[in-house]
Amino acid sequence: MKDWLKSFHNRRSRKKNAHRKTAIKLYIIIYVFFLIFIFIGCSSKSANYNYINYKKLKKPDRTRKLYSIEFVKFEDYSPRRIGLINNYLVLGDYKADKIVRIVDLKSAKLLKSFGRRGQGPDEFISFSQIIQDPQDQNSFWIFDLSTGNFKKFNIIKILNCNYYPEKIIKIVEETGIPFRLTLSPDGKILALGAFFKGRVAIYDTNGNFIRIIGKIPVKEEKFASQHSQGFQGEIVYRDKSNEIYVATLYGSIVEKYNPNGDLISTLYGPESFFPQYDVVPAGQYYTMAPNKKTRFGYFDICYNNKIDRLFLLYSGRNFFEKENLGNIIYVLDENDEILEQIELDKNIFEMEITEDGSTIFGLTENGVVLKFQYKSIGDSLGNK
Repeated sequence: MKDWLKSFHNRRSRKKNAHRKTAIKLYIIIYVFFLIFIFIGCSSKSANYNYINYKKLKKPDRTRKLYSIEFVKFEDYSPRRIGLINNYLVLGDYKADKIVRIVDLKSAKLLKSFGRRGQGPDEFISFSQIIQDPQDQNSFWIFDLSTGNFKKFNIIKILNCNYYPEKIIKIVEETGIPFRLTLSPDGKILALGAFFKGRVAIYDTNGNFIRIIGKIPVKEEKFASQHSQGFQGEIVYRDKSNEIYVATLYGSIVEKYNPNGDLISTLYGPESFFPQYDVVPAGQYYTMAPNKKTRFGYFDICYNNKIDRLFLLYSGRNFFEKENLGNIIYVLDENDEILEQIELDKNIFEMEITEDGSTIFGLTENGVVLKFQYKSIGDSLGNK
């Protein structure tokens, strides 16, 4: 009987060891397949795009909701561009009779309107943005996409009914068509657009082309400018680190370059997708066209120098959805980690952050400018 029991226990022990070894082998196989999956995924990215140094943006543990108040509403004016210049909000609607409007930040009162359609010094055809001058808090720039004119205005002079620009720079379209501009602290003009070679064009203070940095993401030179247009987005200069960030409109991608033009990292996520679009004939030329898979990624990117934070306005929605704007803002720290996710109660497509980081202004589709108080909800950011 004892021999039988001993034999029975030995058989059970051998079975347990066999099961344990089988489980270990199974875990190893799963882990190997997991590594292969990651390797294939990264290899696929490397094979399809000119990106390097991928870094996954991870969703943060902290999520906050911000509730809006209606800062100003227009019945006959639907602003498409916004800028914060000193104590004033500068708005632009290129379909309006007078394109530019100046609103007081404290009272929300409309102070001045100017800029009719045309090619005169104080006129515009279709401008792409309003940019704060990094060296003068009372000055701002407006880029007219149709004429290539980059015009500098002084807000004090405008309030005194002098609407003529202080300076006009003609951007030389040597490498392609610039869409979105920003300024570095030393006055260089950085542009994102439909380029034949490279990603970001750099111009001097007189608008002369210096060089182009980065590579057009898609490895297909035949339709380089169309692919460059497909990867269009917003561009900012991070003063404290002297780095350039490009947020992609049709993908969840943010490119980070150093001043030498090296791609430091390719940030992607938190939900990961690359631009989907078609290149189609347009007369004797070709153009980029959205398709059923096209999604909006990052509508806007803003940098706040005082708290050294990047703000990314995210959508993730399909291009053809009725409500396809963004209501998620990711706040990134100096290490490109997402500190928190902000959920807005209303959808916006462009934003501005006040200099002290306390308030976010957003544009909607119905002529309303929204105001979100930010400083009061977060001591780690607002009170830094």
